[in-house]
Amino acid sequence: MNDSQWDAKLKSFLKKTGDDFKRFGADVKEEAQKLLTEVQDPKRQEKLREGLKDVGVWAKKTAEEVATLVETGVKKAEGAIGKASDKVNDFVVKPVEEPARKAAPPPAATPPSPPPSMEEQAAPKKTVGKGAPKKKVAPKKAGARKTIGKKRPSQG
Repeated sequence: MNDSQWDAKLKSFLKKTGDDFKRFGADVKEEAQKLLTEVQDPKRQEKLREGLKDVGVWAKKTAEEVATLVETGVKKAEGAIGKASDKVNDFVVKPVEEPARKAAPPPAATPPSPPPSMEEQAAPKKTVGKGAPKKKVAPKKAGARKTIGKKRPSQG
């Protein structure tokens, strides 16, 4: 591509872009004029003022409600802290004077659960590249078990 063709394309692009900017500027100017006309309209201004007054009344009312709720919460917190400090002071100042209280008997001990059987523990293991899996060994029969901490009825 020679220089004269390139220059012609550049000038064409710049001219087209300039025209686009002019149209855009005209559109923005037109829209701004519409908004300015609406804002200057006395009826619309009155409507906006009323809306702002309503928002102001609502904001004031809400702020008062929040202040009341916060004040109530603070008073409750102060009361709770005062009661807690009184209880701590009573506990620290007054020693425990009733050591002879009857203690409740401890709950009955539950017998320990039997150990799990071998079947539950023997799960087949996956082996990768270690040859054939080993054969399962039959579990041994459990013999008579002795309970811990209990007497047999025959020993009674």
